[in-house]
Amino acid sequence: MSMAKKTKADKKTKSTVNKVSYHYRPDNMTLQDWQIALRRQAAMKEKFVISERDKKEYPGYYTVINPTSGNEYNVVYRGHQSPWNYCSCMDFKASQLGTCKHLEGVKLWIREKRRKVCRVTPPYSSVYLSYQGERKVCLRIGTDNEEEFRKLASPYFTPDGVMRPAAIDSITEFLRAATRLNNTFRWYPDALGFILEQRDLRRRSQLLPDYASDTALDTLLKTKLYPYQKEGIRFAFRAGKSIIADEMGLGKTIQAIGTAELMRKHQFISSALIICPTSLKYQWKKEIERFTDAKAIVVEGNHLTRKVLYGAEEFYKIVSYNSVCNDIKILKSLHTDFLIMDEVQRLKNWNTQISKAARHIESDYSVILSGTPLENKLEDLYSIMQFVDQFCLGPYYQFLDQTVVRSDTGKVVSYKNLNAIGEQMKNVLIRRRKKDVALQLPGRMDKVLFVPMTEQQRNMHDEYQSIVSQLVFKWTKTRFLSEKDRKRLLLMLSQMRMLCDSTYILDQKTRYDTKVEETLNILRNVFESGDEKVVIFSQWERMTRLIAKELDVLGVRYEYLHGGIPSEARKNLTDNFTELPESRVFLSTDAGSTGLNLQVASILINLDLPWNPAVLEQRIARIYRIGQKKNIQVINLVASQTIEERMLSTLNFKTSLFEGILDNGEDTIFLENSKFDKMMDSLKVVAEPSEEVDGAHNRMAGCSIDLNDNEEKVVEETAVLQTTDTDSLALLEEETPEEGVTEVSTEKKSSVSAADNNPEQLLQQGFSFLSGLARTLSSPEATQRLVDSIVEEDKETGRTSIRIPVSDKESVAGILNLFGKLLAAGNKT
Repeated sequence: MSMAKKTKADKKTKSTVNKVSYHYRPDNMTLQDWQIALRRQAAMKEKFVISERDKKEYPGYYTVINPTSGNEYNVVYRGHQSPWNYCSCMDFKASQLGTCKHLEGVKLWIREKRRKVCRVTPPYSSVYLSYQGERKVCLRIGTDNEEEFRKLASPYFTPDGVMRPAAIDSITEFLRAATRLNNTFRWYPDALGFILEQRDLRRRSQLLPDYASDTALDTLLKTKLYPYQKEGIRFAFRAGKSIIADEMGLGKTIQAIGTAELMRKHQFISSALIICPTSLKYQWKKEIERFTDAKAIVVEGNHLTRKVLYGAEEFYKIVSYNSVCNDIKILKSLHTDFLIMDEVQRLKNWNTQISKAARHIESDYSVILSGTPLENKLEDLYSIMQFVDQFCLGPYYQFLDQTVVRSDTGKVVSYKNLNAIGEQMKNVLIRRRKKDVALQLPGRMDKVLFVPMTEQQRNMHDEYQSIVSQLVFKWTKTRFLSEKDRKRLLLMLSQMRMLCDSTYILDQKTRYDTKVEETLNILRNVFESGDEKVVIFSQWERMTRLIAKELDVLGVRYEYLHGGIPSEARKNLTDNFTELPESRVFLSTDAGSTGLNLQVASILINLDLPWNPAVLEQRIARIYRIGQKKNIQVINLVASQTIEERMLSTLNFKTSLFEGILDNGEDTIFLENSKFDKMMDSLKVVAEPSEEVDGAHNRMAGCSIDLNDNEEKVVEETAVLQTTDTDSLALLEEETPEEGVTEVSTEKKSSVSAADNNPEQLLQQGFSFLSGLARTLSSPEATQRLVDSIVEEDKETGRTSIRIPVSDKESVAGILNLFGKLLAAGNKT
């Protein structure tokens, strides 16, 4: 009977716990209570294997095994809110809650097994690391030799058991004396590790005055360092683990190498591991051997070969993110004295395989490089900071609560307290902008060149825009879009963007565009006026292929980089462009938007705009960087009155967010109209039929705002946008491979057929058509435009015909078939 009652009680408790939402804090709970409830809820769902250790030797100690992951955790539980509760998992250490799902699991296990909780003070004394608030080394005095321990601890610890700051260098004397006093005395590894870190920090700080002068670091590398670069090296040396987040083109690579060399000079390290994108491996090797006397080796080949190379005698080992990810799966972990991670923004997604693998690399010191630590979301910065200091920004739930403002529907509408975050990171993150450093860079002029579309491009663009309008209309009516509709929305927008460049990108059969000719006009002017070199970027490989074909016709020497070019061949492309006077153009997809030094060029043409301003700046930084002596001209080709033009305001918002958090800009950044509901109301006009081109132009602006909030999530769910460069998988903006575009075509057909089988959607499209037709016919001017657009007159014969664009021959055949059957039925009647 008692067991039955217990089961009912357990079910009732479980039901209550399961009501706690993971996304919204209940009104009757504090932030901390909500987070504790979530961990208790998680513990009830997990199937932990829990056992109690020797009660006499280890009172209150438990072992918790997660059978799913195979991970094992040490848990100490001595009663509710006991300051001595502990778990070895990272969540317990970082959350500042005093609990975690493993500890909550132990509580449930004790209750289920009806075990007694060990609440008494153990007889032995111990030094431990407290994770309540800011980490601190503490002393717990047991019942054995209690008075002797208090007297011994007085010079090293405060009366409440916290280690005195001045004791950091002499604490080992206390540990030895305490062990002699009672051999049961214990100190725990995390406490000792924290003490050693603080000692190491103090030692490095004491060395820095020797390098305070401008000339002290002049002989560190075999090149001249700018003052701000010396500042970056000193900063990273002192911090031990740091992020150098300078704007692109300011020489982050040389600062990382300089930090490693300074560490090596003072014998802090004996090896360094550099992890970078595949395309940059040999560039790192070249710069290390150019600026230092050290040897560098690229870790490549099969897994067994790489395993041997990790232990090679060369001081610097260079490996790609993909390779190290595969190696971690087999080796489980890697250790290096000094770790350099380049282009770390690619690991912003905490759940990618590469990101998970990177967390298994152990290092005593590290320098993380990223010119774009924040690309789209504030949460990205938190993920990157975990590679440096997991305690710097506080618990994740608290970070979100202090920085993110959401609407009633849960949509992120703004960020706040951005400058406060920058203040928290000031000891581990350094960022300089070109305009801030004491260096005269040449001028930069950005120009947006609006290019008209052909009639064929416009028709296809507006057809896809009509589908987008229907989806937005559906959202405004139901405030919901299915996963299929969301994917379709992204698909239509992607195709619209492709059409802004050329119809060739979609079908590889037709060739309607204006950007290619406009680009050639610019190039002709450049070639005729002097010897300047030009870099051309496009997201789409097929667009760069069109430019390459035209350059072949002109007989112009160019270098061509895309995701299909092997990493070992990329160096030859940059060398040719730099050294050969006849090589006038460097043509590239976004596979070459990071890491490459193309400062020999002074003009950059963007054939299209990426969603992300960080990617745009990555492109520009290929030529606008340290060493550039010419004035820079950036030309952005934008198809007028299209989705491309709408993207300009989207880029402006994201740039503002980026500056707010890292550059002490605006402290609060709001999305369009601040609130999600108001923003969605503004999208209703998108569902209205178009009366004129300008109307369609205005409605598309609302659509681009809508995608601004959801694009990252949808991109991850859609297989259409993939990359041919395996090291670019973590970037939001990717070029589309051959099979990706094939999928686009297939999806387009399936979406049409889906409408045929969906009566509701068919009726919606029919009413939309009739409504638009009625509105057009009600206006004499609009009617005349409709007649002009579909009636065609042969100037030679004088014959007049009606021309109506159709999606494909099959659709026409189906319509004629239907009419044939109707006529046949009428004849029978």
